[in-house]
Amino acid sequence: MYDEFVDALTAKAAGLYAGSGAEIGPITMPSQLDVIRRHVRDALDKGGRALVGGLDAVGERYVQPTILVDVPENSLAVREETFEPTVTVAKVRDMDEAVELTNATAYGLGNTVFSKRHGMAIAERIRSGMSSVNGVISFAGIPGLPFSGVGESGFGRIHGPDGLKEFTFAKAITRQRFRPLLALTTFDRTEKTDRLFTWVIGLLHGRGPRR
Repeated sequence: MYDEFVDALTAKAAGLYAGSGAEIGPITMPSQLDVIRRHVRDALDKGGRALVGGLDAVGERYVQPTILVDVPENSLAVREETFEPTVTVAKVRDMDEAVELTNATAYGLGNTVFSKRHGMAIAERIRSGMSSVNGVISFAGIPGLPFSGVGESGFGRIHGPDGLKEFTFAKAITRQRFRPLLALTTFDRTEKTDRLFTWVIGLLHGRGPRR
């Protein structure tokens, strides 16, 4: 299954790389080209292989599709966000390891799970703000769903009820309606109050006052 997937992905990327009528847009920010080049170089230096593309795929404005395999988990291309038409493909022992490696990142924007029977269960285990099952970023086409991530990929929400809450703020108001039994937030607190407070805390948490 792994080899078949890599072969299909490679064939698709190779067709784009050869310019088979497809158009690939330029990198939005010129400074990102240095990030992309650094990530690809780091992956190759650490033993990864480029089945398609590679360092030569990074041009002055455009980056051609690049597929990297055998890339160590501590490489920049795996640990950081590259933002280019580059993908790293990893072979795992089982689904538990796949979920573990997916969650071993500071980022967590969106992901897609492909599965015939266990897609929902797998998606629920992945630490991310959004997940799609058997469809690429289909969550982006549903305006009623909140759009954002978690970790370093998460800052606020757009869309849905959670997106509307970003334009509001919660305010807490309390009103004292009777004199508390223990007035702990006053400078007029007595030694008797402190002893009673210590006794109550010990009673609640299983430790009495020290003697």
